[in-house]
Amino acid sequence: MELAEVDGRYRITIPKEIRTTFKVVKGQRFFIVRHGDGLLLKPMPADPAEKLDRVIGDFEFGRESRRRGEEWLLKKGRK
Repeated sequence: MELAEVDGRYRITIPKEIRTTFKVVKGQRFFIVRHGDGLLLKPMPADPAEKLDRVIGDFEFGRESRRRGEEWLLKKGRK
């Protein structure tokens, strides 16, 4: 476990051992996620669109998909 401190501008410096292990680079962006009573830093992909494309693959979004999605949202909204 490493220790970090918040400075006067609310910045946290990631300790060198963590930066090296996780290959953190200058300018890299992170998601900050609430996790129980703590925070989780999750690296943001360098190219989120490319990552999304890999995750969903050959996803098709046509009129029928949109209609079903809208119906689903309306049902959820009524609950």
